[in-house]
Amino acid sequence: MTSTAVPTDLTAFGDHLRGRLSEIAADFVTHGIAAGRVESAGSAEDRIAAVEELRAGHDDQVATMRRLQAALYDAGLAWPSGPVEFGGLGLGFGHDTVLDMVLDDLGFPSREALFVGLNIVAPALVAHAPEPLRTEVVTGLYRGDLIGCQLFSEPGAGSDLAGVSTRAVRDGDHWVLTGQKVWTSMGHLADVGEALVRTDPDAPKHAGLTMFLVDMHAPGVSVRPIRQMTGGAAFNEVFLDGVRVPDTHRIGGLGEGWKVAATSLGNERGTMSGAAGPLTPYVMERIVGLVRRLGAEADPLHRPQIARTVAAVTAMRAAAGLSPDSWSHRLEPVAGSVLKMLMAEAADEIARLASSVLGDAAFIDNGDPDSFAWSEFVLGVPALHLAGGTDEIQYNVIAQRGLGLPRP
Repeated sequence: MTSTAVPTDLTAFGDHLRGRLSEIAADFVTHGIAAGRVESAGSAEDRIAAVEELRAGHDDQVATMRRLQAALYDAGLAWPSGPVEFGGLGLGFGHDTVLDMVLDDLGFPSREALFVGLNIVAPALVAHAPEPLRTEVVTGLYRGDLIGCQLFSEPGAGSDLAGVSTRAVRDGDHWVLTGQKVWTSMGHLADVGEALVRTDPDAPKHAGLTMFLVDMHAPGVSVRPIRQMTGGAAFNEVFLDGVRVPDTHRIGGLGEGWKVAATSLGNERGTMSGAAGPLTPYVMERIVGLVRRLGAEADPLHRPQIARTVAAVTAMRAAAGLSPDSWSHRLEPVAGSVLKMLMAEAADEIARLASSVLGDAAFIDNGDPDSFAWSEFVLGVPALHLAGGTDEIQYNVIAQRGLGLPRP
């Protein structure tokens, strides 16, 4: 399918998707039952997640995600913003968000395990990887044959990403990688990992980095889960102990790792504000339903928080709906950081509203509808201020690269 086969207007595109998705809905629509989401509010299984975490029985969930992604790819709908030559539609990022929203609204299962590969690894491969690596892996990611992860952060290099110390030493036609990565989302499920490593310890820290694509099943790769206060373990630490990577799996030029990382991070920050993030139509329906069920809109104690929540969500949706040419020339390069900050702030306000309205019932299952259901969302929201770069990093990016302000 080509980009001319579908409408570019976002509303019309959503209507088009609903018609097309009906062709594959029978095999996948779950009538509201998906990872992290159940029909009966108030049950012990009811939970609303800010960061989706695959739990017991996730093998079946992952298999379903892969099958859904393959069906979307075969229908020409897996990657609306992607280049046509890779099975995309050549449209804007907003069309990816519309796809996520329509899938969620129609009751299709979550594709959360595929998020990093689809939105972070694949764009870097398209922009920087050599052939045939680019075509082979990008196609695999967008068909759901491969799950990707991001091997960036380290115990000593989180927000200061250019300070990574994982080493890659040349050995003939291969590189030998040794080091530790941390906070690797979906690392326990991944088939490939985009690894930022240091190839020249004598060069300035930004200039001595190179990006590689690592086989996560290769000898020397160890993945250990990190248990979070939500009870889940979506993040992992990854150890690379003499992992051999062929030079043909180098993404970009030698010493150009920082440029490749910038491509991935820009896509991550922008896509985190879309429906692939925590503020799905389901979450919005639940928070609106909670407020109305408890009559909180009539309570003067809750009205200010309701107003702040509505304002934050409205601002995020307005910014996410902008087309690329709607941003000023100066701000367009930092649009991802702006969207990411607006998303995190909106999630904060929703968490505060749920906690305020429910009180103790937000964390205690007393049998009432919505009791305990919001606990995982509230506990998971702080992670959104770290993922994709901390708030402080985003403010610096916006100030310096977008507004042209001097460094402090």
